[in-house]
Amino acid sequence: LTNHTIFVMNDYKQIWVPASFFFLYPFRKFIDKADLLIAVSHVAAEFIRHFTKSDKVVVVPNGVDINKFRIKDTSHNVHIEFLRDQRPKILFVGRLVYRKGVHILVEAMQHVIKRIPDAHLLVVGEGYMEKFLRVMIKSLGLERNIKLLGYVPEDILPYLYSVSDVFVFPSLLCESFGITLLEAMASGTPIVASNVGGVPEIIEDEVTGLLVKRGDDKELAEHIIKLLVDRRLANEIARNSLQVVKERYSWPVIVDRIEELYEKVAFRT
Repeated sequence: LTNHTIFVMNDYKQIWVPASFFFLYPFRKFIDKADLLIAVSHVAAEFIRHFTKSDKVVVVPNGVDINKFRIKDTSHNVHIEFLRDQRPKILFVGRLVYRKGVHILVEAMQHVIKRIPDAHLLVVGEGYMEKFLRVMIKSLGLERNIKLLGYVPEDILPYLYSVSDVFVFPSLLCESFGITLLEAMASGTPIVASNVGGVPEIIEDEVTGLLVKRGDDKELAEHIIKLLVDRRLANEIARNSLQVVKERYSWPVIVDRIEELYEKVAFRT
């Protein structure tokens, strides 16, 4: 059994542990019967260990198709306007919901454009906050600097990553694992991410990305500007990220680990 998500509210265990017992009650019989529970991060493993024997839980992260996201030539997609212009590009990919923190990123853009007036934020995703974000963008006078793209087809997404100068992951609440982080790493796009949940298990600060305090729009802006201005640092982070994603998160590596665990369980039973 694989656990991909967690129900946590940062450090408020007195709230989320009892609440999780309630929400997970229908699934307890499956959890109890499982010989092995796979968690995608250590923070997810800590969560699931509240509901089962600790020795049944192992950590195997999600994987990514490196070849899909390593785009070297975008020339045949120049008909797409936001791929063609030469402005510095900042990318967000995720649901437009409060916990993903995209509104904090919009606030951060006010500070970014003071230093880099032509910076352009591309927001990929759908969600209940879309109308709110459109009003927010207009009220802040950021229509020229922020584009809400809505849903983007899977075959276009790798090109968006590849032409972006910075990828931002501004989540406010605990994330068990950020697959979009792996996609950005595989694309060679430097990352600025909130230091929450399983994110620091993927991103090493100043090595494979820059970590920021969640909800701090000014610090977020400072780190975005840092990567846009200091291209040597950005390129170094991109190289490190690509190396790490190949060694730890490519699908062949993950599949080998899962097969090894399945074989152990099969022989044990």
